[in-house]
Amino acid sequence: QNCSGLRTCGLCLEQPDCGWCGDPSNTGRGQCMEGSYRGPMKSPSRSSQDMVLETGLCPKERGFEWAFIQCPACQCNGHSTCVNGSVCEQCRNLTTGLHCETCLPGYHGDPTNGGKCQACKCNGHANVCQVLTGKCFCTTKGIKGDQCQLCDSENRYLGNPLRGTCYYNLLIDYQFTFSLLQEDDQHYTAINFMATPEQTSKNLDMSINASNNFNLNITWSVGSTAGTISGEEIPIVSKTNIKEYRDSFSCEKFSFHSNPNITFYVYVSNFSWPIKIQIAFSQHNSIMDLVQFFVTFFSCFLSLLLVAAVVWKIKQTCWASRRREQLMRERQQMASRPFASVAVTLEVGGTQIELLQGGIEGPPKPVAVEPCSGGKAAVLTVLLCLPRGASGVPPPGQSGIAIASALIDTSQQKPMDFKEKSQGLKNRKALPPAHQGTCV
Repeated sequence: QNCSGLRTCGLCLEQPDCGWCGDPSNTGRGQCMEGSYRGPMKSPSRSSQDMVLETGLCPKERGFEWAFIQCPACQCNGHSTCVNGSVCEQCRNLTTGLHCETCLPGYHGDPTNGGKCQACKCNGHANVCQVLTGKCFCTTKGIKGDQCQLCDSENRYLGNPLRGTCYYNLLIDYQFTFSLLQEDDQHYTAINFMATPEQTSKNLDMSINASNNFNLNITWSVGSTAGTISGEEIPIVSKTNIKEYRDSFSCEKFSFHSNPNITFYVYVSNFSWPIKIQIAFSQHNSIMDLVQFFVTFFSCFLSLLLVAAVVWKIKQTCWASRRREQLMRERQQMASRPFASVAVTLEVGGTQIELLQGGIEGPPKPVAVEPCSGGKAAVLTVLLCLPRGASGVPPPGQSGIAIASALIDTSQQKPMDFKEKSQGLKNRKALPPAHQGTCV
């Protein structure tokens, strides 16, 4: 460890081979050097590793005080004398702190052990800077640089902070929101804007509002002197401690037509962090806005109708496709139903009447019943007697008997119902077994 590089007594005595030589001023100034409890030491030659006592480096007879175990009571870094032996009376040389170890706000440097403080160089755009590096904390949004000498041109800030300030270039007919909410924004107390009318025949409307109170100043100029102190800006509005403001600048009063480069400057200052600011400049005609509103409204309405019609058509197409698929599936399932043949002998007498007409008891008795999967539905087949006319004989070429089938609900019937109904039939084959997945 190089003892001479340590600037305070506390740091010096932390090293086991270093001691502190306090100067006669008794203000805490001194020098750290190699030594022991007996006094400072040095090597007799550069090549030698041995150290020898050298009291002349810190002569006690001249008022110097050697400290090796404990620092002197007064530690004011050379910027103050002590009261009661250890309390710094009044820090001088632009310093502050219990031991006069830091620079005053607005100054930077290392005042330890007699060091000097110098003023922050911020071109008038900051009041404080980093104590050690001197980097300025710019108070106007859009100004950057260690000495607040640049405009943040990458984010649309224009101007010259060396001769004036920086402005955010606003677009017409747009609303801008500036949210100064981060920790890095806590030093900002001002922000400036500029706007140039795009149309010479329309008034320029301006609106601004913020979450905190602020001071507002508005000026205008016919020259492109953004960010410079040229004296050409003419004041228009000056407000203090407000939260919102609206105004309209007449195209005739400010002669937009004869002054194509006219520019309006808005200075927002004296606000507290955090804050959110909304500002907008617009040029529009109320009648045209109404027409544009209705045109936009009906355009959106027609667009929605068109979209709805397209969606409805697509939906109908999907439904039709789904119905066709279901129909094809039903036809395939119906085509794959089980079938069986039933031999029926019709005899002259009551059986024929019972089979064909059902008699007094009800409808004709079924010839065959084909249960569907699950046993909740079945296909029922009956024989029907066709009309025969007054003679009671079928017309020539016709049998007079027809076969009919229907899908019936069997969920409410007992399993033995079909068996009981079929007991009266003669020469009828047994019902075929139920087939899995054959009926829908």
